[in-house]
Amino acid sequence: MIRAVVFDLGHTLWDFNFDGAREDGPLDRAYEQARALLAERLGEAVAPPAADLKRAVGDALREDRETYFELGDRLDQPPTWTWVDRGLRSLGLTLDESLLREITPPLFATEEERLICHDDTLPAVEALHREGYALGCVTNTLADEPAIRSMLRKHGFEPLMKTVVVSAEEGWRKPHPSLFQKALRELNVAPGEAVFVGDSPFHDIGGARAVGMKAVLTRQYIARPADGYAEPDALIGHLRELSGVIARW
Repeated sequence: MIRAVVFDLGHTLWDFNFDGAREDGPLDRAYEQARALLAERLGEAVAPPAADLKRAVGDALREDRETYFELGDRLDQPPTWTWVDRGLRSLGLTLDESLLREITPPLFATEEERLICHDDTLPAVEALHREGYALGCVTNTLADEPAIRSMLRKHGFEPLMKTVVVSAEEGWRKPHPSLFQKALRELNVAPGEAVFVGDSPFHDIGGARAVGMKAVLTRQYIARPADGYAEPDALIGHLRELSGVIARW
């Protein structure tokens, strides 16, 4: 019997607006604020221009794209400030860890400004909550948990979530089993009593099936081919179909 439903976030509960102008505005402001903080703490002459900071951190992330962010066997995830540190070092600036931890979170929280959530999505999740399912989410992200909770809160999901598991906090990325297992522990259910819903056959379906959860592939926002990966237990075109799928089980 299914007692819990756990969701991926990006391309599952919401999508992203990739309009360059809308994306760069919040990100540019975040780097301006980071530069201002560095100037305050280290001195105006020491703080690099915001544009240089943005470019350097972006370069550091791109260097590791294949290692940490593409499909593959490397599932460990370093602290997000690691890439900020590398970017700053390329500009000749070395910060202590406490300051790195302070300036990093806002740089990776700007995704909130470009989230798009279909109108029927929140009602579909609220209906599952009313039906008595315990709900949670597991996400691969460079943002910290407060930023993810803010995104969930903005679209009305946070009050429904009994667990929020964030890869940046855990040191592992899906499909590593520890993320799914933490969600199961916090929802107090066995793997066979839970279903995971996500858009990625590799990260979501493969990870959930490996720990014994049922897995539903959603194509509400993006349609990824499942060939070569673990087969989902069901495929849906919108989250409003999920309640019926579970009822049939």
